[in-house]
Amino acid sequence: MRFLFDILRAFSSVLASRAARTMCRVLTVGLVVATVGCTQTRAPKLVGETDLRVDKVTLSPREGEAKPDVDFAPLYPKLGSRPGSALYTDRFYNPFRVAEDRRRVLTYLQSLGYFDAVVDEPRVRVDEKAQKVDLTITFAAGPRYALAEVRVTGAPQEAEDAARALVPAHAGDRYDLEVMRVVRYDMAAVLQRAGFGHARVYVRTYVDRAARTVSIVYFADPGPRTRVGKVRVEGNRKVATADIEERLGLHEGDAYSLTAKEKAELDLLDTGAFAGAVVESTADVETYVGDVPDTGGVIEPERVTDDGSLRPRALPDAIDLVVHVDEAPSARVRLRGTVEADPTRGDVTAGAELQLRNALGSQHHLTFRARAGYGYLWSDDTDTPGGVYGDALARYTRPGAIGRLGDARLSVRFRDVLYPGFHLRELFAGPGLRVTIARGLFVEGDVGFRLAGQADFGAFDEPTRQAFALARSDVYRGAEASAALVFDGRNDVIEPSRGVFFALRGTASPGGPLATNRYLVVATEARAYVGITTSFSLALRASGGWVFGWDDSGVPLGPRLFGGGPFGFRGTGRDRLSPVAPGVDRPEVVGGLSLTELTAELRYLPALKQAGFAVFVDAGGAGRRANPFATGVNVAAGIGPRLRLWYVPLAVDLATQIVKDGEVGEQRFLVLARIGEAF
Repeated sequence: MRFLFDILRAFSSVLASRAARTMCRVLTVGLVVATVGCTQTRAPKLVGETDLRVDKVTLSPREGEAKPDVDFAPLYPKLGSRPGSALYTDRFYNPFRVAEDRRRVLTYLQSLGYFDAVVDEPRVRVDEKAQKVDLTITFAAGPRYALAEVRVTGAPQEAEDAARALVPAHAGDRYDLEVMRVVRYDMAAVLQRAGFGHARVYVRTYVDRAARTVSIVYFADPGPRTRVGKVRVEGNRKVATADIEERLGLHEGDAYSLTAKEKAELDLLDTGAFAGAVVESTADVETYVGDVPDTGGVIEPERVTDDGSLRPRALPDAIDLVVHVDEAPSARVRLRGTVEADPTRGDVTAGAELQLRNALGSQHHLTFRARAGYGYLWSDDTDTPGGVYGDALARYTRPGAIGRLGDARLSVRFRDVLYPGFHLRELFAGPGLRVTIARGLFVEGDVGFRLAGQADFGAFDEPTRQAFALARSDVYRGAEASAALVFDGRNDVIEPSRGVFFALRGTASPGGPLATNRYLVVATEARAYVGITTSFSLALRASGGWVFGWDDSGVPLGPRLFGGGPFGFRGTGRDRLSPVAPGVDRPEVVGGLSLTELTAELRYLPALKQAGFAVFVDAGGAGRRANPFATGVNVAAGIGPRLRLWYVPLAVDLATQIVKDGEVGEQRFLVLARIGEAF
């Protein structure tokens, strides 16, 4: 053990020295960037520009005029005359720019439906002593025109309803030019997904000044149904062209759609062999890039018929594809460390992963992963104060081994889990399969041999073993199969603020001649993230697990269910949400045959900020049979700060257990810390 600590100490010193050098470089670069950013050099003068700095710009209605329901905040940064700030350089008074800004204000009002708006000549107040000017632009907005009609014409019947559903406003709603215009790209995408690869949508606005109304018409221009033409692959060096074409799933003559194109890109990326994969097509479509004014689409005059409809474009039904791939590095190393603490224990882990892509030929990958940790148990109800634990994995992966999307793998993995006072050590080896069904949706499974042992797991008498279905032997060996169906629709895997996540998992051991124990574990988890504002979000999670079908041999430690801790129910320490069995020497947490954990969390995590917080309520229970709340529900609540230190998201939760086993009793206060969000 002393030899191991000497190695860890030497390794830590190397990491510390490298980290110190890296920190110095980061600070130096940051200081240079900050210095350059704070030193603003004035650009050469434009025609008409003076030395008077613009200090303030005010937009206001004329005296006596009603203030329109308009938010001018998005307009201020786009003005040619604006005061400087930490983000924007100083602007200097120029009468030509002021005249342009007058037109910008008028256009902005008209884009929101104030077509009778009048903008006055800006007033300029000069402070010669301070060499600065204040600008005031007044206006009379007039009435806001009503939205009288919104129509969609020319869409194919099979996509017409989906296109209409994207219309952001209808008759009687407020008119917003930019919102109404840019949705045409989403409408075109609906048609492209329906198999019209060349589809475009144009939009036109018709203003009736006498009636003070606005009508909007979307003109769909679908083009012909499309098919795949010639396919060419570029950028590959180690991955064979044949492997890429097979994984792509798009062959000459196949039906072409935007959905098929996007799925082909994702399927290529899902192999793990590419850092980027883009399918470029000859489709005659439009794209929208960034915050730029949209024209509504350019329609050549000769394409407009006498009745106002569009003549079809002369387009081929075949769309040629060029597949651009950027192969990922042949070797990649990832380092990872975690820190976790709660009232019963503290844990520190460090690990590394080595990926060797195409190591055994095109699309034959190898992965090696290892992690070591030390957990210190400061609770006084365990025999040992802590211990070393960890896991390791060696895996061979062959994307496309079974069908186009069946990614086969062969895995050998070991794990040593430190529970409160005892260990589970297990070795698993066997083949597996992973299939991506759709974007974010995949199914995977493994079948193999598992050898596991329980170390220092307390001694129990026969009635206790039967009551808790505990395994009669500390050793398990035999066949085991596992499968999972996962959908991940989160916008971010580290700090999600929108989207959903769902997983259904199962593990089975047959018992009998194939295994020492028989059991079936079914576990499910659902998460939902609702964005309230750009900074606030609501996060919800519900998870549950059940063990069925055990025989007289009992349920070994591996399938048993433990909860609690910084990443689970925060009213207890890690793995402490569990039934407690009366052991021969002392009571022991033994894991349940059912487990449920529920969480609702309000998160304040502003973008590009280093601090935030979360308010949460947790509930949970673990049972020795199918009812996880047989002894009552457990409830905890709390609040915690969130810090982003470089690339390390640190979370600390201050919690109190309000209800324990269905009873409101003496409240316990807990402090839990971890790296990353709880879910």
